[in-house]
Amino acid sequence: MKRFVLIAAATAAFALIPSTASFAQPASTTGCPASNQVLVVAELLANGYRLPGVIDSEGNANGLVCGKPLNPVVQEMQCPAAECPVPIIYSFRDDNLNR
Repeated sequence: MKRFVLIAAATAAFALIPSTASFAQPASTTGCPASNQVLVVAELLANGYRLPGVIDSEGNANGLVCGKPLNPVVQEMQCPAAECPVPIIYSFRDDNLNR
């Protein structure tokens, strides 16, 4: 009985330890890190963004870029809402770059 309890406890403890694979970044078909959004360049250009077109044309020119929205406080400091021509300020990168 004592051996059964030890085996059951060890099995339960092992089940609670996450595997290292759960900490790995998920594979992405677009090349964007998990913390970035995949954004369509044409939609961004229509909303007043210019940099995504430049970044994508110098990259793989597939019409997609990765974008990570800046913290709202940082956005307000860089571009006050009343004067900012775009609704969200992103940190852009092409979607084919290595992490």
